Amino acid sequence: MKLIVWLWNPGKEYEKTRHNIWFMIVDDFLKRKNIEGRKYWKMRGDVLESSIDGQKVVFLRPMEFMNRSWWAVTMAAHFYKIEAKDILVIHDDIDFPMSKIQLKLWWSSGWHNWLKDIIAWLDTPNFRRLRIGINRPSNQDQVADYVLTPFKKEEKNTIDSKINDIEKLIEEFLSK
Repeated sequence: MKLIVWLWNPGKEYEKTRHNIWFMIVDDFLKRKNIEGRKYWKMRGDVLESSIDGQKVVFLRPMEFMNRSWWAVTMAAHFYKIEAKDILVIHDDIDFPMSKIQLKLWWSSGWHNWLKDIIAWLDTPNFRRLRIGINRPSNQDQVADYVLTPFKKEEKNTIDSKINDIEKLIEEFLSK
């Protein structure tokens, strides 16, 4: 069994912001791949249970802000008895250039306090992370505002050009 979690900030005002890039990408992935299953609200997030190539997959979109997402991730992992190595946490990263993507295991939390919390609550860093770059603003004092603003048209086009690569990385995680 696998758990795929995409982090975001809930609320209409955050819907198309940089922090919510995965909200747009993963929801589109589910639609494009015709992934359906039992949907319900549970574990402080939207949950979709499905089967892909005979393997049970749980998709979780926490209904918490990113800095509180650890609660939903650990709750789902414990409820479904999913080992950390079978968890994929998908998130944006301002330390990556726009649209750079990376799938990695065992990587530090860096400055992300919410990743530190997930590691602490799972009691291991041994889960996969898929991140996509959204750039860092030139002024460090503008980071909070920057991640909560919408993409410019050319940025969105750059992200959209990576959709196939992102889908392949998600499929790679599911196949291992």
